[in-house]
Amino acid sequence: MYNALLDEYVGHSDFFNYGYWEETTKNQQEASENLVRQLLAFLPELSGSILDVACGKGASTRYLLRHYPPEAITAINISERQLETARRNAPGCSFHRMNATNLAFPDRSFDTVLCVEAAFHFDTRERFFQEAWRVLKPGGMLVLSDILMHLDAERRRAFRTEKNHVRDLEEYRQVMQRSGFRDVQVIDATVRCWHGHYWSVVRFFHQRFLAGELDYPGLQRCLDRTYKVVPDLDYYILAAGRRG
Repeated sequence: MYNALLDEYVGHSDFFNYGYWEETTKNQQEASENLVRQLLAFLPELSGSILDVACGKGASTRYLLRHYPPEAITAINISERQLETARRNAPGCSFHRMNATNLAFPDRSFDTVLCVEAAFHFDTRERFFQEAWRVLKPGGMLVLSDILMHLDAERRRAFRTEKNHVRDLEEYRQVMQRSGFRDVQVIDATVRCWHGHYWSVVRFFHQRFLAGELDYPGLQRCLDRTYKVVPDLDYYILAAGRRG
């Protein structure tokens, strides 16, 4: 997440997600902002307290300041280096180093829990769902984007676990419901998110190659991570559920 070319690609925005690509979306920063906006659109109103889980470098937390006062925003992450950047991006918000599957907050602490493109890393997302349900107030909502990969990819990839494998949207809905959530919505956003991001990355780095800013081995290195996702990713989803 600390790479000069990647930083240029995201417009020095400190976002690190696939984004949500509409017909008029110009670049990765705008797509990443669109993604947070799409998740907040699940909420009946933007009010109360909100927890940003796995906030990364704080770009999503900074976006929340458009709608919430800083004292209403709490964010967590497991990387202290990223948290240091996040504190600069979203001054006045409360930041904590914390594991998403073991939230050190009292029951019924938040009106909303947000998690942007991170639950596929957790051990496991179901444990995170249970913790999110616990810290939500009655009527509060969990909103998130997530990536579903096939079982072999979960077994083969570093920082993944097959215990976190979810086959499809219906099974994802069942896992959320089993964790206590009601009114669960799970939307297939693969085309808008993953496909849009893929073609944006390919265009960006090929343009750098054609301009002579990258040699061919450099182009291959820049695209390798994206190309390796192609055979592994089954769905990119947007999801929401309410604590009863």
